Amino acid sequence: MKKILSSLTIVALLCAVLTTTASCNIFRKTSRARVKTLMVTGNYMKPRLLAELGQYYTKQPILLFLQDADSDTPRLYYLANEKSEEIAASKFADFIQFLNPKTIVVLGDDNCVPPAYVKQAQESYRVMVLNSADWEQNAQMLGELLDQPALGREFKDYLKRFEENTAPKAAK
Repeated sequence: MKKILSSLTIVALLCAVLTTTASCNIFRKTSRARVKTLMVTGNYMKPRLLAELGQYYTKQPILLFLQDADSDTPRLYYLANEKSEEIAASKFADFIQFLNPKTIVVLGDDNCVPPAYVKQAQESYRVMVLNSADWEQNAQMLGELLDQPALGREFKDYLKRFEENTAPKAAK
């Protein structure tokens, strides 16, 4: 009888240890997908096109700034996995800390991303700012950074198609 009780106790203890170990994996930081590159930009045609092409190639998220004309505080949207979620501007630093990206790429100048937010990100993370007036050069640089050499060419093709489709048609 003692042998049966001791073997049942050992089995129960072993089951408890295995169950606890398996359930703790849920809370580990490594159990969720790592954000390697967070692209941050404004809701303007060229920077947003570039960010979305980068997202298409790498599946990395975008943080999009929208500046309302009647508000001093921008609105932020997190775009990932074909979903979007509004983030409070006051939670910017906390949200980036939650994502914990290896690199943050800011696409555009001060009109796209307010400088105060860039400074907040630079305090804790490696931040690359691509703000050349030549958007094809920005696309080429982002392609190199993301190890996606076709990104620059793809961006140039989309811009060309957009310009062809929006150019005024000659009257007949």
